[in-house]
Formats: sequence, structure tokens, C-alpha cells
Amino acid sequence: NLPTILGVAGMLMALALLTFFLVFLAYSDDLRSAPGFEHELQRRLTRVFHHNGTHVIEASSQTHFGELPKSLVETSAKEPSPSLAEKSAIQAVKARSAAASAGSHLPEDLDSHWSGKPNTAEGQKASGNTMRIEWKKHQKKSCQGYADGDSEERNLEDSKTACLLNEACIGIECPRGAVTSCTLRAVANLIDYTGSDCYEKLEIDANGKVHSTGVHPAYNSLLKEYPFQQVTSQHGNQVNIILVRSHMSPHQTQLYEKYKNDILFIGISSMNDYPLHSDSGTYDGGDRNDYCSMFPGFLHMMRDPAKCFPPTTKTLLMSQSDFSLPDFPERDYSIPKKYDFTYSGSDCDVHSDCNGWCGWSKNFSFVREALKMMCGEYKLKGVLVATKDKANTRACSIPESCKGLITQTTYLPNQMDYFNYLKQSRFAFLPQVHDASPRVSTQALAMDVPILMNYHIMGGWKYVNEKTGEYFHDMSDFRQSLEKVLKKSDIPKAYEPRKWVLENYGNKVSGKRLYDFVMANFADRVNLPKGTKALLC
Repeated sequence: NLPTILGVAGMLMALALLTFFLVFLAYSDDLRSAPGFEHELQRRLTRVFHHNGTHVIEASSQTHFGELPKSLVETSAKEPSPSLAEKSAIQAVKARSAAASAGSHLPEDLDSHWSGKPNTAEGQKASGNTMRIEWKKHQKKSCQGYADGDSEERNLEDSKTACLLNEACIGIECPRGAVTSCTLRAVANLIDYTGSDCYEKLEIDANGKVHSTGVHPAYNSLLKEYPFQQVTSQHGNQVNIILVRSHMSPHQTQLYEKYKNDILFIGISSMNDYPLHSDSGTYDGGDRNDYCSMFPGFLHMMRDPAKCFPPTTKTLLMSQSDFSLPDFPERDYSIPKKYDFTYSGSDCDVHSDCNGWCGWSKNFSFVREALKMMCGEYKLKGVLVATKDKANTRACSIPESCKGLITQTTYLPNQMDYFNYLKQSRFAFLPQVHDASPRVSTQALAMDVPILMNYHIMGGWKYVNEKTGEYFHDMSDFRQSLEKVLKKSDIPKAYEPRKWVLENYGNKVSGKRLYDFVMANFADRVNLPKGTKALLC
């Protein structure tokens, strides 16, 4: 039967060669131009844009394929994400389709045409469902931040294709007057820079209205005012939300009133007792805005928020110190600590012996009282950061018993210098009361350093538990809390501050909480960039 076997093997080999030849022909240049291939590629191109959440047909209909069937557009969104091969084919098609960019005419007054509202089904219906992408060129402007870390240089047309496929991309930056060496950008904040041009990606409906996942044209100008703080996605894209972190001047209040319907303003606990007022007006300039009911939402630090906020204000227990934790390894208990504690002060009133606003904010009068015990009785070594003036000639006075035990520093512009002191300390000392969001508390925890905190602090109390440190109320129970934190800080795993804070705070955890809060309460007010899963401040 050997001849029979050889015959069958020969037939199979011939069939395999024929199959290979047909596959080769199917992908040849001649067949790539056939109508059937183009229709399929067009279908997949549309699928990609729907998969990425963009209601844009312009990118495919501008090619030589012609208009897409409406039924195809409606069903293609249900298909799975494109393969790498499909993405490559899409880029090739887009490279042949330059019509989508250079000749576009945009509304001259973007402020009056701009809409940051979500691209809802009702909005699509009202605009005839004809949203298109256009690229507004800003000469001598720089747009910031690589989109999702993509720093690859491309020509302008390939960059537009790549931008549509990158969820973090909202603009393209090219060298001034050039269409090569362009890069994808996450923030179209249009910084003045003579060496580059920024191409801002815009979605425009049939009525000329700009539907943008970007920010209002006035957004970055508003950020120049201290109370107003940006919010970004996890990719670094600015979103059309501004956090109000402090009391406002009359001028700043007017700006808020002007733009509150176009930008979502949310309050956030960040400075002193805000949103509350001081009885004397010492730090709020006598401002009497009702901040508890001023904004539709507030990220607060209060134990009992119902005492401040009306039911119409949506609230979330969240502070700025919940975000941006430093990345340090857990404690190595084999390495002895150089200092017993570190205290972070402020140098604005050193020349009045820390008896002004900064001393009040950081409760330096209590520090002096506590130092009598810490130095005089316990002989503790500590660091008082930013308790000397910038010229390093004067310092806030401390008890004589602290001589040789306490190191006082100037303001430390390099944060790593502060972290080096903190890392070498057994605990962080936080005696302040009028502090809404003490970043030094979560920074200490992230560095595996426990905290000794004033129970009456406005914000930060939520960080203290059996795994992170101790409270004290006043000098009556300070000794007991001090002895406890000193004893436990040297016992491996008695405290686990780093583990606890990373499980409960930081950009990943807090960013998701803020995103969920916004989507649950203000989804009708903001249009977030595609792929947004977290909001950061």
C-alpha cells in the first residue's frame, strides 16, 4: 500500500500549497483595492471607533470608501475590540485620508460654541448624530503630558490615527511649523511656547457645537486663582471639574458665579477649617460665603457632615491628603532610628516667634508645652522642620531643655529632604487643630512611620487607628499616648501604617472613589475622556 500512501500525501501537499497561494492572493495589493475588501476594512474601522466610545463616523466616511450604512453603524458597537493587525490596517487607511484635518473650519468663538456636557443619546439625536472629529491648530502653543506614556514620534497624519486609538490622547504636539516628529498629548492646556504647535482634538456636531471631553476654554485661566484646583483622569487628562479648596475673595466668587453652569465646581477640605469660618475672620478675611451650601458637592473632613451641609449638597469623606502617596519600602527594623520624632511647621511668622497665623495653624504653642516633657523628661531627639527663617538666622524659640536634642530646619524646598528626616523618625508628631488635610500624616504612614495626632484636628483624624498610631486630646493625656507610641514603634508589626494606608488611600483607591462619586451624582454634568476609571486631584 506504499504507492497509495504516497499518493494521498502528495494530494494533501498539493492542497496545502493551493491554500497558501489563495491566502497570499487574498492579501495582495491587487485584492486590497477590491470593493469587498474596502467595505470590510471600513466596517472594522468604524468598529474601532465605536469600541473606543467615540460617536464619530467622520474618520471613516472621509476615506474613499463612501458613507457607512446606518445599520452597520448601529450594530458594529457590539463587536469585540480590534486585533493588532486590524489596527495596522486602520493606520494605513488613515494615512491615505488626510481630508479630515487641514481644511477644517472651526467656530471662531469656542467659548460660545463649547459644550462639556456628556454626549448622551438625546444630544446625539438633537445634533442629527453627525458628530465629527476636527483638529484645531494652536500655533506657538505646547500641549502637555504624553498620552498614556506614548512618546513615539510620528508624522501628523499617523499621529491623528494613533490619537483616535489612544484613550488618553486629546491633542498632538508638533515642532513649530512642522508635520513630523509629532507626539500624542494628554492635556491640551496650551502653554505658550514658540517652538511647537498644538493640535487640539475636537468633536463637533452638525450645528457647529463643540462637544468636548476636554475642559472649558476658561479652565486653565481659573487655575491661576489659588482656591481653584484641577481634576485629572488617571491618564493625566484634565476634566471639566474644578475643586474649590479654600475661602474665596469677592473677585474669585464672581468668577465662580460666572462659570458655575459650564464647569462642575466641587468643594474640597484642604485649608484650615474651610468650609467653616473663623469667629474672628483671621484667616478668611471676613469672607461670609456659605460654602457648605454653595456647591452641588463637597469632599469634606468632618465627623458629622450633617451639621454643615444641607441635604441638597452631595458629600464624600475625602481630603487632598488621600491622594499622591510617596513610594517607599516597608520599615527595616534592623536599622536603628536616628530621631524619635519629626514635626512639620511653617516659617511665615518666625520673626514673630511663631505667634502668628502659621504658628496658630500648626499649633506651635502646644509644641512648646509638649517639648518641655519630651526633652526635659524623656530626652527625646526630634526635628522641627521649617521653624527657622529662610536666611537661617532666626528660629522659633523652644525650651532650654531641648538644647542638643532638637534640630530646627529652614523650609525644605526639596521634599525628599523632609522625607529623609521623617523616614529616620520613630513617629510623626501632628499637634495641629486647624488643619483640614494634613498631607504629612499620610506621607508618614506611606513611609511606615506611625503618627501621634491631636484628636481635635479638623481633618486627618480618620487616619488614626490601632495599626497607624495614637491620639491625644491635650496635655492631660499626652504622656500616656507618647509612651504608647514610643513603645509600639519599636515592636515589629505592632503598627503597620504603610500596609494600612496603601490598602485604604492613594491615587488608585481614592481616585476610584472620587470617580464613583462623580458618576453617581454628576454624570449629567461632565463628559469624561474615554477610558477614565479614576479621578485625581
